[in-house]
Amino acid sequence: MSASAHSMWVESRDVANVGDSQDIYTFYGHMNDPTGMNVPLLDETYLLTPDGQKLNLKIDKGNWLPAYGWMEYGRSNATFYWPGNYVYIAARSPSVYDPAWGEGGASNPRLGYSFAKVLIHVGNETNAIVNTSLPLDLTPEKASYDIHIKDNVTFSVLYQGKQVNATYSAFPVTSSQKVQSGATKDKDSFVINFNQGGLWQVSAIYDIAGKGEWTATYDQSSGHFKTGEKVPYIVTRYSTVMSIWVRK
Repeated sequence: MSASAHSMWVESRDVANVGDSQDIYTFYGHMNDPTGMNVPLLDETYLLTPDGQKLNLKIDKGNWLPAYGWMEYGRSNATFYWPGNYVYIAARSPSVYDPAWGEGGASNPRLGYSFAKVLIHVGNETNAIVNTSLPLDLTPEKASYDIHIKDNVTFSVLYQGKQVNATYSAFPVTSSQKVQSGATKDKDSFVINFNQGGLWQVSAIYDIAGKGEWTATYDQSSGHFKTGEKVPYIVTRYSTVMSIWVRK
């Protein structure tokens, strides 16, 4: 996953006061092409509270944002009633994609499960980073709102709580700097050097080989499958993207 890849991510102010309400945004598409963005089918969008509650949030579609212009995005509104750390999560509905359909590459149909998250700190109380229980969990060693330029931050990445050989990438959204990427191999973590301020995307991907069939839940826009059809795949892919605002 890179700055030019088709992906889902979320954005929000990462610090708020108790009682505040604010919008949280969900995007899907290519970061370098706002005209091609849209709101994907979502299983759920929810907020995890400091005391472990899961609050399902409604998501509405918008079609204009300053600095982006005409584009489609999702927007939820959250109110923070208690101090501590919250995590907002968007879970995309699973779907099959084959690189041969749109990229002209070799056929490699994969069933994808995609998640995006952002950490929001409320009030002055400090508490542990919320456990998201995502299938593929991506967690920094320090709270994302405390990350500053020149920090080297270790991220743990676990699938179902276990160490796996996952790939990772990280890049500042507003820069053409080289993407930091690699694989965890025999470790359960990786290190990112935050060499620039502003919004960053950090992601992890884990592929599991194995044949199967997915029952389509919608009509694919390019006509590769229709609702109810059995769509074969040979890989199951889990991906998680975390949005981080890096401070000076």
